[in-house]
Amino acid sequence: MNLIVNGEAYEAERLESVTALLEEMGVGGRPVVVVLNDEVVPASSWGACGLREGDRVELFRLVGGG
Repeated sequence: MNLIVNGEAYEAERLESVTALLEEMGVGGRPVVVVLNDEVVPASSWGACGLREGDRVELFRLVGGG
C-alpha cells in the first residue's frame, strides 16, 4: 500500500496501524509526533489508528536541549 511519509512516496508492507508503520520504518519506541492527514494522532491511539491507501503521514522526532 502506498503512503506519503514526510513528503515522499513510501510503500508500506504492513498497514494495520500507525504502530505497525513506525515499527516497519524502524521508528518504534522513539519519541515522535505523528500527524496523519493534517491531524495529530495521540500516542495512545497509534495501535487503533488504521491507515489507508494514499494517506499522508508526517513524523516529527522530539529532541531535547537547552
